[in-house]
Amino acid sequence: MTGYSEKTMTGHEVERRALLTPVLLLLLAERQGHGYELVQRLGAFGCADADQAHVYRLLRGMESSGEVTSHWHASESGPARRVYAITQQGAMNLALWFVRLGELHGTLHLFLERYVQLEDVGGRAGRSGDGPGADARAPDHARTPDHMRRMRK
Repeated sequence: MTGYSEKTMTGHEVERRALLTPVLLLLLAERQGHGYELVQRLGAFGCADADQAHVYRLLRGMESSGEVTSHWHASESGPARRVYAITQQGAMNLALWFVRLGELHGTLHLFLERYVQLEDVGGRAGRSGDGPGADARAPDHARTPDHMRRMRK
């Protein structure tokens, strides 16, 4: 996040790794794929730097829980690859993720709207008008990013 130091954001970073399971299920619902290909496709979801070993561990765990199956596919141009496909159980779990993430989307949207409203009141998020530092310029992390300005329209 530009303008944010690690120290400032400690405990506040949104953990994208938590979304890898539903994203992998979605990718497999779209079409089957081998591990490396799935890691590449994660990039569209902001997970381009996903640890391959972690993704493979998730896939093995998803296979153990019955969400995905895999089979070896012989390749003419290289070694055999394990190809993953979603199961009926995986599709049902994906539907549950859809509901949960939809609820989270509503919560996040409300949070962002309310934050924009604070910014509209003068960019003094979390400050009362007359207290100490009321005239101080908002810190870098409290200034409105471009995507927040667009939400106002």
